[in-house]
Amino acid sequence: MKKKPSLVIDFDGVICEHRFPDVGDPTEGVQEALETLKKAGYRIVIHSCRTSFKFKNLLIGDQFDRIKEYMKYYKLPFDDVWVPDKPIGVAYIDDRAINYKNNWDEITEKLLTKSRKYK
Repeated sequence: MKKKPSLVIDFDGVICEHRFPDVGDPTEGVQEALETLKKAGYRIVIHSCRTSFKFKNLLIGDQFDRIKEYMKYYKLPFDDVWVPDKPIGVAYIDDRAINYKNNWDEITEKLLTKSRKYK
């Protein structure tokens, strides 16, 4: 049997509204999108920094289970919640991603412009 291609999808800010350390409501259109992608043959893998050991003392409860329960409660299709390292996927959907296309100059300028806001 041929293995399904995995889509790796960030949790906070993509699946749900960004309310970290709390969990926000599902983002608009997420249920329909995940259902469509699942029917198209993709394996849906949820990946989140909230499962990182760095947040162990900040967050209450097992975040792995919390994500799984959230997905089930809102009837959001998924195949796996991945911890702790970066999973292999055909695409990564993340609200904080920068798309690399041999464009380091563009990326650097974008980040330097953004960093001025933090000073």
